[in-house]
Amino acid sequence: MKLPVNRFLFWGLFVVATPFLFIACDNSFDPSGPDNGTFSIHGTLDLLEEKSYIRVRDLNAPFTLEATEDLDAVVTLQNLRSGVSTTLGSTVREFEGVYLHTFQVSDGVVPDTPYLLRVENSNGDLVELETVTPTLPVPQVNRENDACTTPLNLVFDPMNGGTLVIRFGLEPDTPDQKGRWGRLIELGPSTYTNRVSITVNPLITAQGIASTFGVCSSLLTRGNIYVAIAHYSPGFYEKLNEDLTNILQTTRQFGGFYADTLAIPIDASQ
Repeated sequence: MKLPVNRFLFWGLFVVATPFLFIACDNSFDPSGPDNGTFSIHGTLDLLEEKSYIRVRDLNAPFTLEATEDLDAVVTLQNLRSGVSTTLGSTVREFEGVYLHTFQVSDGVVPDTPYLLRVENSNGDLVELETVTPTLPVPQVNRENDACTTPLNLVFDPMNGGTLVIRFGLEPDTPDQKGRWGRLIELGPSTYTNRVSITVNPLITAQGIASTFGVCSSLLTRGNIYVAIAHYSPGFYEKLNEDLTNILQTTRQFGGFYADTLAIPIDASQ
């Protein structure tokens, strides 16, 4: 049967890094070639947050406060399905001797939708990045009952080729403290067709997290088993985690993403 699942704010278990990359102190990087581009771009389109953020850096500018105070760039985001294009506003703040320019996406991001990001300067130099946001399926929990030893089947349907990373836990993260979590389970497109389905035994899972052969009542003291979820655009998770040998690969990291935590009730007395 399908059971209702409580949804909790996901506190930083999966963090998409959007670092400010220092390519070279002497600015020896030459972006003039057609395969290089003028800007570095790092950011995500977050399906569950009201706002998303994209950081843009002029690769021609020296790494000084004066040179980075102004950014010659117009940044637009286009929903390729609806055709609607939005010019993004930015905020500027100082960080370690330079100014950072962060552009804000205030409109809601639509799941399973292609987006085009364009960054262009007054000389006509242009960088374009395209992504398809992940689907946002409602997780389905299927099981015969909520006993601690009864296997539960977790289904995410539909999927569109993105990677789903999940982690089972005994305690959720809070703003002040990290929870108790098991290993990361990476479910890429090679592991599923159209939908993700994973079955676990709550007791065995809890024992693995706690590294002990304890019983249900001592392990699942909160009456729940938690599932941390991070869902990425097709190819985005792989790009964030690949071994970078070409410095140009590090200047373009853009995709869709969301993170959440499920609390699945467990009867620890059974």
